[in-house]
Amino acid sequence: DFAHLKKLRILKIYQEEKVSDEKLELEDHNAIFSGNLYYLSNELSLFYWHGCPFEYLPSDFYPQNIVAIDLSYSNIKQLWTTPKSFRRLKIMKLRYCCNLTTTPNFLEITNLEELSLEGCVNLVSVHPSIGMLKRLVVLNLRDCKRLQNFPSRVEMDSLQVLNLTGCLKVDQLPEALGRIKSLTELHVDRTAITELPSFVSSLINLESLSFGGQGRIQPKWWTSISAPFGLLSQQQQHPHRSVSLAGLHMLKSLSLSYCNLVQVHESIRGLSCLEILDLEGNNFTSLPGSLSQLSHLGWLKVDGCKKLEVLPELPSSVRYIIASDCTSLREVSGSSKGQLSTRFSNFVNCPKLFKNVSIDSEGSIKKTQCLDSSINSQGFIHQLCAFLGYVGFETNRHEFFRWPDSSYSYLDIIYHGNSMPEWFTNRSRENHVKVELPSDWCYDKTFRGFGTCLVFKCKKPFSKFKGFYVKNFDGASLSPYNYFPPVIKEFLKKEEIGIHESYMTWLHYRRDIWDTWKWEEAKNFVTFSFFEENNEDVEVKECGVKLICDEDSQQEVPTASQHGGAISLSGLFGQSSWSW
Repeated sequence: DFAHLKKLRILKIYQEEKVSDEKLELEDHNAIFSGNLYYLSNELSLFYWHGCPFEYLPSDFYPQNIVAIDLSYSNIKQLWTTPKSFRRLKIMKLRYCCNLTTTPNFLEITNLEELSLEGCVNLVSVHPSIGMLKRLVVLNLRDCKRLQNFPSRVEMDSLQVLNLTGCLKVDQLPEALGRIKSLTELHVDRTAITELPSFVSSLINLESLSFGGQGRIQPKWWTSISAPFGLLSQQQQHPHRSVSLAGLHMLKSLSLSYCNLVQVHESIRGLSCLEILDLEGNNFTSLPGSLSQLSHLGWLKVDGCKKLEVLPELPSSVRYIIASDCTSLREVSGSSKGQLSTRFSNFVNCPKLFKNVSIDSEGSIKKTQCLDSSINSQGFIHQLCAFLGYVGFETNRHEFFRWPDSSYSYLDIIYHGNSMPEWFTNRSRENHVKVELPSDWCYDKTFRGFGTCLVFKCKKPFSKFKGFYVKNFDGASLSPYNYFPPVIKEFLKKEEIGIHESYMTWLHYRRDIWDTWKWEEAKNFVTFSFFEENNEDVEVKECGVKLICDEDSQQEVPTASQHGGAISLSGLFGQSSWSW
């Protein structure tokens, strides 16, 4: 009951947000509101109420001095039915208001700077007056899935960010947007727009552009990024029409995912400020060598480019290479171990990679005669060694525990197999194994790390698995968290069909554990536990552990020798993953 708060200027019922299934939602809360909302102070200047349970605001609520409104995640259906004059209002956020079907009239809200309607999935239309908000800086309509169209009259002279990602029914934009020179971000991916708007060429201050997404671009359109770095129609329905990106010298982020591109032209080097390039799900077989001239490029994403055969030499600035599901990829050119050990590389489900390469003494990848295409142990070992050479192992597998300059701390391998290598000296047929520490145990002088092995079978989806943890003799935890690496999760997800009938072997090796683990407190014995006790989702056949001290670090650690698996090396400054 706010009836006695006549002079209330700030009302803030604010809740933290969390990401769930790639979308935002509110954290759980215990606040309960009941009854009706009959009164709110007209003196309010700040009005935040996340998750407001009421469908309407009081009819006499008219806070003329309001500066910011945030009713995100609310049940609100309509703010007001007649135009209101809120000359001081600068921020309006109505994100994830699922009952909202239309917006108010903005004609008398002339100083609005930020309007966010993200996630209003039942919003069908926006008032045409939105297009007349001359001081609007940010307009966020992301995931307004039922929104039919965008205002045809546009005079948003101050607009910097326009986000229409996920507006599945918006099929065109007014050419007048090309006159907004202040625009720095334009996101029109996952819409019904099948042609990159021609006005994009005029947005000379654009820093971020996203278009395409999830195969909504029809094959007859936009098949190449060609000179002068433009997009052309495959069937030449508009033979003189080209949307050139050559003038976008300020562009830092470019996403053209699922655009049916069959070529990326050498002239992409003209985008000299480019930092992020997302070409996921396209149809080209190679990328231009001119990518090496993009000295600011830090992120390259080519996931799902199933026809891509060769990844060219990339600039040393690239930290992230996301290339999973590139099923034709057979070559990564010009890479060296010095760069790769500080990169995050994902080559999951790239079965042809590393088949016809060798690693020279400098760590450079060179082509060799391709091995027999049939999968066999010798061919697999060649691929595995090539991958390890790719990430910088000079003498392959046994290098891991005596690799002083490496940024990698974890090595994980999973493959189809039902037996544990003899190398693991501490063994058990339960889900935990006890490791006795030697009487002269000296953590800080000789201890280098450990290796673990688990042979198990999934009975249900893997999502409930929590990996392994380590406890001291007195039950105190030596591990800061349960460890279950993403590469294992991804592999099990892809192998879901038939995985319940076969055993899997997971090998894990860890070095440089002194920063976060508490092994300096280890005494008498330690216990490694895999998954949880009485976990009905997984059957543990056997598990094993080996502690690595100085005298052991020269030994060659066992790796997979079977077809079908995944490997990942990870650390604070780099990660490389591959599956076969």
